[in-house]
Amino acid sequence: MVKNGLSRSNLKKKILKVIQGSKLASLATISGGKPWVRYVVTRSEGLCLYICTFKDARKLKQIQKNRNIHLTIGGSMEHMDAPYVQIAAKAKVRSDTGIRKKLWLPFMGKYYTGVNDPKYVVLEVKPEFIEYMDSETHIAQIYKVAVRR
Repeated sequence: MVKNGLSRSNLKKKILKVIQGSKLASLATISGGKPWVRYVVTRSEGLCLYICTFKDARKLKQIQKNRNIHLTIGGSMEHMDAPYVQIAAKAKVRSDTGIRKKLWLPFMGKYYTGVNDPKYVVLEVKPEFIEYMDSETHIAQIYKVAVRR
């Protein structure tokens, strides 16, 4: 059981509902020992998240120095009582053809010449700790992810 009586599997289901599909998220990295936050679009596969980005993006340089990141996903001004998650994770840069093809969407042609554009890379985000919050309980519910080395 986890905090507030939710089973681990029920909490995971609630988290997956918040992060599934493509979502606007706030991504925090560390720059000069201080947090730096920006909006990104995440795509999920289970608890693993992906962010398509440019190879020379500032966030990638920050992640190469410190792989620890933080994401906030969910809620909006239009739906203030929607559940949201806070995710502490490790990120790594991937540029292999398989992941780039898997995540490619037609609108990305506006930014890249295609799937094989060397400027197109993917951040793979593996959560270590997820905090789920909803308007029903107003109490954070914690989901620890088993970290595979």
